[in-house]
Amino acid sequence: MDEFPLMPIRNQEPLIVERLRIAFPKKLFTIERVPQSLSIKEFTRIARSTPFIGLAWTGMKPDADNGRVLKGNMLWRLILINSVSSGLEARFKGDVKDIGMDAMVDVASVLLQGVNFDDQGVTNITLSNSVIADGWSDDNIAIAQIDFTFSFACRAAATGKMQPDDFRALGITWSVDGSTETVTDEIQPPQE
Repeated sequence: MDEFPLMPIRNQEPLIVERLRIAFPKKLFTIERVPQSLSIKEFTRIARSTPFIGLAWTGMKPDADNGRVLKGNMLWRLILINSVSSGLEARFKGDVKDIGMDAMVDVASVLLQGVNFDDQGVTNITLSNSVIADGWSDDNIAIAQIDFTFSFACRAAATGKMQPDDFRALGITWSVDGSTETVTDEIQPPQE
């Protein structure tokens, strides 16, 4: 059993991969977790496995109104790499063996835009662009990245590590009649 069953990054990764597998089948496309910036050594290994989709977690942007519930958006990136040997333009438009970078970007973007994953959150594309690998000189390689968010909400209780002492005081923020001014207070409920 998973030690932390309700943690957002851990839950989101397989959902993203499963969603991508709708159009990028395992027998043709490698999908794996990667760092957001690939070293030349990592890139060299990956370039031999094209077409390739790397999934990188790049950060978290919490909502400004977080209380005891941590909520916001996890920031993810797809790194798309493909290689063809039938001409420079085929990198983008594809050939009989490969769909090309244009189609990879279009399809991955559509698959991840506005998807509501039950009880997990919603994805939204935030940026898509062409990139280059510094130090790489193979003209048959095309690289693009797609940045997207995946909303989440998680309580500390989801860790399974909360103790009774964690509930001996309640932190409350009061706002009266929709005012932007707030008052923060801590209440110590009577202990039995």
